[in-house]
Amino acid sequence: MTVKYMEKDFAIKKDSMTPRERMAAFFSGKKIDRLPFILHLGEYAARLIGVSVACYSHDPEKMALAQIAAFREYGPDAAGVGPGLFGIAEAMGARLRFPEEAMPFIEGPVIFAENDLERFVPANPQRDGRLPLYLEALQRINKEIGNWVSVSSSVGGPLTIAATLRGTENLLKDFYYRPEWVHRLLHLVTVSALNYIDAAAALGFKVGISEPTASGSLISPSHFREFALPYLKLYCQRIKEHCGSGPHLHICGDTSLIWDEMVATGASVLSLDNKVDLLAVKKAIGAKIAIAGNVPPVDTLLLGSPTQVQEGVKQCLQKAYDSPKGFIVCPGCALPLNTPPENVYAFAQAVRRYARCPIDPQALSSPDGDPRDFVLAE
Repeated sequence: MTVKYMEKDFAIKKDSMTPRERMAAFFSGKKIDRLPFILHLGEYAARLIGVSVACYSHDPEKMALAQIAAFREYGPDAAGVGPGLFGIAEAMGARLRFPEEAMPFIEGPVIFAENDLERFVPANPQRDGRLPLYLEALQRINKEIGNWVSVSSSVGGPLTIAATLRGTENLLKDFYYRPEWVHRLLHLVTVSALNYIDAAAALGFKVGISEPTASGSLISPSHFREFALPYLKLYCQRIKEHCGSGPHLHICGDTSLIWDEMVATGASVLSLDNKVDLLAVKKAIGAKIAIAGNVPPVDTLLLGSPTQVQEGVKQCLQKAYDSPKGFIVCPGCALPLNTPPENVYAFAQAVRRYARCPIDPQALSSPDGDPRDFVLAE
């Protein structure tokens, strides 16, 4: 029997704590009923209300309805909307395309020469691009489900915003040929991001950071320290000033050579790609910071079966459930747009079944049947 929650029924009724209560207890070191989980839904939520990604991306009411529907269906421990990887850059002048049934993508760079930078000014979140739409959507989501779950936003990191404006290949060359100019660009995009962080915080929302361009699969540790770390520290410092704690920081790819630097940003949670081993992460930095990850979003969630999703969750728990500063179960990156709904249900069900505290390590290593065949206890 497949568990499917109707619109009027919250998935969180299967838990003994609300997500808001659970996350508050998690970060204060108190007892929790189960480990938290986050889905990194993004535009996938549009599927739940039957609208195109393009429609979702330009309508704050649709954004809110979709994210609320996702919360009711799956009951994750966080809810919210972008502006995500591209929203700040778009507000500064980047050109995006919005296919009806695919993810938005960048048309191309808009900064071609050093003096082009003079044409750009920091984004104003009250008027530029779609930033006002995200702020409105956050308020709509919070009004509906904010009593149960903390609502938050997310922004691209400094290198990701800069790469959207300049082009990734161009920016990487600039590291070598015009580093001082790169710092000017990074300062500009950081001011834009801080403006959005301030605007979201004024409405009561915390902001997380996604910084794929700072991946160890793309840049060296020395370039991370020179071009990413100082600006990520500014992000995290501003968020901590507003909210009392640092943000959730996600960096894609192999980050094994920059884990200490990621901790040094001031983030409160490090979200890791499935390219890294959670056991190694736990041993290296688990005593310093909470970690999150990292069920493979493509091989398992998109292309796997519900049983494989369940096993993916169990494998992550086996490696990191006892991480000293805490562990949050989540995909290794954003949920692919065409992920089967039954796999998302399997993910949520597996966490509720196997991450209940105190966790039984033996249950994590024992074989089980199809995760669609059980119903969680009332």
